[in-house]
Amino acid sequence: MSKQRVKRLQFVLDMAEEKEKTDLKNWGVFQQKLLQEQEKLTQLEQYMVEYRSNLTSHTATSIRGGQVQNTIAFIEQIKDASGHQQQQINLVQQQADGAQRVYLTSRSKAQALRQLIDKLNSQLSVVAEKQDQKLMDEFAARSARNRNF
Repeated sequence: MSKQRVKRLQFVLDMAEEKEKTDLKNWGVFQQKLLQEQEKLTQLEQYMVEYRSNLTSHTATSIRGGQVQNTIAFIEQIKDASGHQQQQINLVQQQADGAQRVYLTSRSKAQALRQLIDKLNSQLSVVAEKQDQKLMDEFAARSARNRNF
């Protein structure tokens, strides 16, 4: 157990912390993408509600049959797009969950390295204190012997 080992571990910790930051950033990117995909789904659902309400509103009485069929077909297309968008959301959610697991793993590794370095530094301090105490005891013993002569 030496200061050299702590120095090497500090280098490993620096790399682990850099990976932790990168993994956190990646997780954030996936979270942001997930929000964007959910907003797209919300927008599609709003379009569907809007077109349905146009069919059932009081002004819809002046709509011709062909327009009704076109509107219904368009609503079906929006439903299909919503289904595809939900699949996209599920995919991005899985990616975000994976990125979160990677981040949590790298964070726990960095945390373990920090704790190990702290423990080694504490042990080095204890060893240094014992050596200092031993030197002081030897000095006191020599001083006592020199006074007796």
